[in-house]
Amino acid sequence: MKIRKSGIAAAVATLAVGTLFAASTPAIADTPTLLVWVDSARKADFTGPIADWAKANGVTVTVTGKDFGTVRDQLKTAVPAGTGPDLLLAAAHDWTGNLVASGVVRPVSLSAAQTSSLASNALAGFLYNGKQYGVPFWTENIGLVRSLKSAPKVPANGAAIKNGELQVGTYGSVGGDPYHFYPIQSSFGAPVFDSTSKGWTTTLGMDGAEGATFAKYLAAKGTAFFGKADASWDKTVCAIKTGALKYWITGPWAISAIEGGNSTCNAKSVVDKDFAISAIPSFGGKTAQQFMGVKGGMITNSPSTDVVRATSLLTYLAGKAAGVNYFNTESFSPANKEALAVASNDPVIKEFAAAGKNAVPMPNNPAMDSVWDKWGKTEAKIITGKSTNPTADWTAMTDAITALIKG
Repeated sequence: MKIRKSGIAAAVATLAVGTLFAASTPAIADTPTLLVWVDSARKADFTGPIADWAKANGVTVTVTGKDFGTVRDQLKTAVPAGTGPDLLLAAAHDWTGNLVASGVVRPVSLSAAQTSSLASNALAGFLYNGKQYGVPFWTENIGLVRSLKSAPKVPANGAAIKNGELQVGTYGSVGGDPYHFYPIQSSFGAPVFDSTSKGWTTTLGMDGAEGATFAKYLAAKGTAFFGKADASWDKTVCAIKTGALKYWITGPWAISAIEGGNSTCNAKSVVDKDFAISAIPSFGGKTAQQFMGVKGGMITNSPSTDVVRATSLLTYLAGKAAGVNYFNTESFSPANKEALAVASNDPVIKEFAAAGKNAVPMPNNPAMDSVWDKWGKTEAKIITGKSTNPTADWTAMTDAITALIKG
């Protein structure tokens, strides 16, 4: 995503390393070293902040890059064997329940000032069974991208959108795309799981009358309304740029293509001149709540974990200076409120953050692994007109998922 950062780096040039999140570490008798595992693709994003903290605190930090697709399973093997790291960085929040159940991560202790400096819904991403198991660094969420050529005004609700004007993700004709359809589904009062103040439960919330109503809505609208199931990425980008498509439910990963174009249409587009990002309207009468994805850090349960120093580093990496660094290096939306205020000088960041005001963290319980496949395939079957009884198919899906969870 191309981001305009003029002046933003200067805004934090004078930040002292000893911020709220860099409280001095008490003296510890053992050797002052930390081992950190990090997603290899994100390793460079942490180099500067970790070096700053390590120098200020007199700690040697070894940073080891790991493959994002396999690091979760590697951690579950290494920690019990005593060869795991002190910290896991750039961890996906929806790993939390799985890692807690495996006994390889521990709760994080944060002060009231520290928690208040972070977006509450980002913090909730690492909340599991009432305990905080991680600290958020950055977030992402989808929104409604509008072509200002054909949609200068934000639609009041889903009913204001007509056939041929909307594309929901690029959802495929077989596998579906529950992630991009979730804000529509949630506006019918059919959350994937029920939730409490302690976080998501494993009780489905998308069964019952609300889920059935949503299923009937999917069938009634179909591909004529939600867009082609097999819509190509490049053609969708071009349709937004030219105004042939008014609305696209997508995320910040689409912005660089919209701004720069592709081989099919390479004209430049400018945010708030050619396109804008808005909140996703309600289609079912209730507030549309899309999923929020959160990346952050977790402290492991390795026998040798230096908890005090690990906590100090982890909380520093969730501070303002580090948060602005994530924006400057990767155009990420910081979870730290002060860093987000700096990053929001960029209109794309500002508009996606506003669009995600009501976003909820994707469920982080192990039961979520049982949901995606059947959920997506059933949605796609209904939308593409292959279902002769949408409510029965939806009920069969939720019954099958409940059985998997119980099993």
